[in-house]
Parts: sequence; structure tokens; C-alpha cells
Amino acid sequence: MHVSVRLYLRISGEILMTLGVVVLGFMAYMYWGTAMREGSAQQTLQSELGHQWSGSGQSLAALTSPDSLALGKPFALIRIPSFGSKWQFAVVQGTGLQQLALGPGHVPGTALPGGIGNFAVAGHRVTAGNPFWSLPSLRSGSLVYIETVAGTYEYKVTGKPAWVSPDDTAVLAPVPDHPGRDPRRRMITLITCDPPWTGTSRVIVTGVLVRALPRAQGIEG
Repeated sequence: MHVSVRLYLRISGEILMTLGVVVLGFMAYMYWGTAMREGSAQQTLQSELGHQWSGSGQSLAALTSPDSLALGKPFALIRIPSFGSKWQFAVVQGTGLQQLALGPGHVPGTALPGGIGNFAVAGHRVTAGNPFWSLPSLRSGSLVYIETVAGTYEYKVTGKPAWVSPDDTAVLAPVPDHPGRDPRRRMITLITCDPPWTGTSRVIVTGVLVRALPRAQGIEG
């Protein structure tokens, strides 16, 4: 019996160790492996944006109506200096699994950059380059720059991050948390999951437009 117990403990220990290695490997892939894949996708998306902006006025026309934006297609860049000088992502239209695997996505039905109402952008905490990993650290006064073919929009975060349930859609209203109220300001709402690996809640950061600048000059303001 004593030998059997020792054998059982040894086998159990080996199984647990193997499971631990598998779990750690999976977490490493989710954090770093998907970041490498997303990095390649982001290079393609940002190159596509450069193509659009240097050519026809078709992309400028698209910014006059949210319905004209194609799912999965990039139409803006987002920069948040608090996350580092090199932090930059292309924003695509849509927040489905396929779109968020590419990077941050614009929530369909919400305002466009610089427009009156609520421009809402969602992104992963982990996977797909971990774009919004540090979103809960943003504080009042932090700046968010959204660059489009029409110009660069500087938003200033107002208040602290808020935690809400995943089914709280009031944060997407034209006036955040006040459905049915007519918007008068130009707002931005950034959304991500918390805790990072389970997403049982949503982290919400809101801001207000403070100025519009020529394209590619926003981060120097």
C-alpha cells in the first residue's frame, strides 16, 4: 500500500507538471504568439490606409456615413501616448471575432471620428496584439488621438475607468449612459474585457473631443 501511494503521488505530480507546462505554453501563445500574427496584420492594414489616404477621395467620402464602411476594413489610426510613443493601431470597422483579431474595432452604429455623438472602439486586453492591455490605467486628462484621412482628432479622457457588465449597452449611447438623450458633444468610448483572460466585465473609458488637427500632427500637440 505504501508503495502504491508513492507511485500514485509521483504519477499525479508528473501529470500536474505536464498540465502546467501546457497551460503556460498556451498562455504564452495567446499573449505573444497572437501578437506576432496580429502585428503582421496591422502592417498590412496600416499600409492599406496609407494607400487610401494618398490616393482617391473615396475613403474621405466613406467617413460621411457609418453605413459605407466595410466590415474588417481599416479607416483610422488610434494613438494613446500614455501607452508609449510607438503604440499605434489601425482601427477596423466592426467588433466581431474576425475584426477584433486584427486589432481595435469601431462599434457599428456609433458615431464616426470627430462626429457629434459617441465614437466607440473595442479591443482585446490579451490576444491580437494585446492592444487595450493597459486601458484600465488611463486616467482623467490622458489623450487619445484618432487619425483619419480627414484629419486628427484629439480626445481627452474624462473621469476614471468604469467597470460594467457585458450586456450594458448604455455605454454605447450617443450620450454615454443616457440612452435617448440627444448628443451635443463629440465623445469617445474605449472598451475592453476584464479580467483579461475571462472577460466577465467590461472596462469603459470615455473622453471628449478637445480639438481637431491636420492629419499626422495630432501626437505632437
